Amino acid sequence: MNCFEGFRFLFQILKAAIFPWISYTEAIICRKLLYGNPDRLSPKISYDGKYLAFMAPKDDVMNIFVCDPKDPNNKEKIKAVTSAKYHGIREYYWTYGNEILYSQDYKGDEYYKIYAFIIDTNQTKCLTPFNKTQSRLVHLSPKFPQDAIIKINKPDPTAYSLYKINIITGVYALIESSEYSFTEYVVDDSLKFRCATKITDDGGKEIYLKNQDSGKWELLITYGMDDTRSSYVISLDTSGNMYLVDSRDKEFNAIYKLDTNDKEKKLQLVAMPYDQKADINKILLHPTKRIPIAYSVAYLKDDWYPIDEKISLDLKVLREYNNGELDILSQTSDNSIWIIAFESGNQPPKYYLYDRFEQSIFHLFDSRPELEKYALGQVFPLIIKSRDQLDLVCYLTLPPGEHDSSTEYMPKHPLPLVLRVHGGPWTRDYYSFKVDSQFFASRGYAVLNVNFRSSVGLGKTLIRKGIGEWGKKMNDDLIVAVEYLISKNIVIKEKVAIYGVSYGGYATLASLAGLSLTKENDAEFTFACGIEYSGPSDLVQLVENMPEYWSSSKNELMYRLVGERNITKEEKKKILKSHSPINYINQITKPLLIAHGKNDPRVIYSGSEKIAHELHNRSTPIAYILYDDEGHGLLKPANRYLFAAFREKFLSIYLGGKFEEFDFNEDDIKNLNDKIIYATSRFKSHLANALKSNLNMNF
Repeated sequence: MNCFEGFRFLFQILKAAIFPWISYTEAIICRKLLYGNPDRLSPKISYDGKYLAFMAPKDDVMNIFVCDPKDPNNKEKIKAVTSAKYHGIREYYWTYGNEILYSQDYKGDEYYKIYAFIIDTNQTKCLTPFNKTQSRLVHLSPKFPQDAIIKINKPDPTAYSLYKINIITGVYALIESSEYSFTEYVVDDSLKFRCATKITDDGGKEIYLKNQDSGKWELLITYGMDDTRSSYVISLDTSGNMYLVDSRDKEFNAIYKLDTNDKEKKLQLVAMPYDQKADINKILLHPTKRIPIAYSVAYLKDDWYPIDEKISLDLKVLREYNNGELDILSQTSDNSIWIIAFESGNQPPKYYLYDRFEQSIFHLFDSRPELEKYALGQVFPLIIKSRDQLDLVCYLTLPPGEHDSSTEYMPKHPLPLVLRVHGGPWTRDYYSFKVDSQFFASRGYAVLNVNFRSSVGLGKTLIRKGIGEWGKKMNDDLIVAVEYLISKNIVIKEKVAIYGVSYGGYATLASLAGLSLTKENDAEFTFACGIEYSGPSDLVQLVENMPEYWSSSKNELMYRLVGERNITKEEKKKILKSHSPINYINQITKPLLIAHGKNDPRVIYSGSEKIAHELHNRSTPIAYILYDDEGHGLLKPANRYLFAAFREKFLSIYLGGKFEEFDFNEDDIKNLNDKIIYATSRFKSHLANALKSNLNMNF
C-alpha cells in the first residue's frame, strides 16, 4: 500500500461532501436509535386476558414486564418480572396458569435453559438447570396448567429426550427417551406423546405416530429431502386429528388434516391458496382447539386468508385499518382478544389489542417511537431473473427523499449500494422492517436484499437449485441482481459493498474471493469492499464442528453443501475445500471488515482469525473485531453500537457515504481496544481521529 493511496482515502473522508450522491436534506438517524434496544417489544396477553406481558429494556438489558392490557402506558401499573443482567431475553410464553416461561443462554453459547416466573409468589426458578444442554419448550396444556413438556438433549447430547416438568415445584420426569433420535415432538392436551419427526440418513424426514394401545411407533409419512423444508406437523386437535403442511407432488405446500383414528390415514385438504406463488408462511390456530383458523402466504408481501369463515370479517377489519404486514402475536383462551402487530419495510412494528366481539382496535405502543421523527427509506419489492430464469424475490431500499416518484422504484440519480445477504441460507427476506436497511439508507446508500437460490418459502425449485451451489450459483444470483440494478442506472458500478451475517458472511468472503466467477460467467463489476459477521470460511470445519444437538442434520447439510451422494468422504471433503473462502485468501484484495463472536458454537472463530491474520500480513485493508462476550449474533447493545459505528465509518472510507460522528466515552474506547484484533494503520488512524483518542496500535 503506497502513500498515494493513503492520501486518496484521507481526502475521501475530509471531502465527503463532493460526492454527488450524498444527500444532506434528510437528518441522519442516530445509530443508537436503530441498534439500541426497542422501546417495547413482543406483547402477549395472558390466556385469561388479565395481564399483558412485553419485553423492554431494564438497565439496557431486555427483560419481561407485565401490565394491565387496558392501561399499558400507566407506569405505576407496569412491573418488571425478570432481572436479566447480561444478555437480554429473546423469547417467552404465557402458561395457562398465568406463569411466564422464558429461555436464556450464557454469552451466546446456545445452551438454553428454561426459567419460570410465578406471578402469585413473585419468584423465578430455573426449570432445566442442566449444564451444557439445550432445552426447548414443546407443549403447554389448558388441562394441565402447571405442567410443561420440554425437550432436552439429555442424557444423549446428540438427540432430544422429552420431559414433563412441574412449573411450580420444578419436579421433572422423563417421558420419552432419545433412543429413536427424534428431532421434533407433538403432544396433545392430555399430555400424551402422539407424534414425532425423525431426520433420515439421506436428508429426508419421517413422521411417526405412536399407537396408543401398543405404545409402538408406526411410520406415517416419509418425505424426501425435496420436501423437508416445506412439510411439517402443525398440531393435534382435541378430536385426534393431525394438521400438517405438506408439499409432496407439488411446487408449493398446502394445509391438510389427517384423522389419526382412520386406518387408511388419508390426507384431507384444508386450505390451498388460489394462484399460489409462495409457500404458506404463518398459521393461526385456535388457542384451545388447536385447529388452524387462518394462514398467510408471503410472496412479495404477506397476505392472510381465512379457513374458518368467522375469521373473514376480522381479517377484513384489520386490513382496512392498516395495510402493513400483519402478525397475530397472541390470543385469549376464548379467542375474543388478539394482540396484533403491523409493520412494513419502512415502518417498525406497532402493537394493538383487537377485540373481536366489538371489532375495536386499541393502540398499545410502538416498538421504536423515536423513529417517528425521521424520514425512513422507501422499500420496493421487485422480481429479478437469475441467469437460468429463476424468479428472485428482492427488496430495494432507497435513501429518504431519493425515490423518483414518476417511476416505480428508480432513484433520482445512481447511488452507491450495500448488498445485504441474509443468513441461513435456508431462510428468506420479507417485506419487513430491517434495521440494517434503514441504517445504510440513512447514510445515503441504496440497499438490496435478494432471495437467492436456497432461500425457503418460495417453492421447492428455488431450494433444490441451491444444492451444491455454495460459492457458485448462489453467489451468482447475488451478482446478477446487482448487475440488474447497474443496468437500470440505479447503482454506481464502482460503489458496491457486500455485507452479511452467518451464511451472508460466507457469501461476502466468497464474493471477494471471486469463487463464482468463470470465463463464461464473469461479473460486470467488482465489489468495492465487504463486511461480514460470523461467516463460515472453512466448510470442512463447519461440518466437522457442528453442535452436538445438530448431529441428526449432518447428512442433510453435507448433501446440500456438496451436491453429491455416491462419492467417498475424501471426495466430499475435496468439494468442501473448493467452496471454502479460507483456501482463496490470496484472491481477496478488496477492503474487508470482519467481526466474530468468540463463543459462537456454530461457526468457530478461528477461520475468521486466519483470514484476518493473513490479510493483515499482506497489508490488504482489513479490520477484525473479536467479541469475547457474544456468540452467533450480537445481543449486547454496546456491541451492536460498536459494530454499527465500525461499519458506517468503513463504508464512508470506501464508498463515500455519510457517517455519524463517534460519541464513545473512555469506557467505550477501552472496550474498543479490547476487541480490535487487527486493523490496518489507515483504518485505525481514521478511527482514532474520529474518536479523538489514541487507539492501541500494538498488533
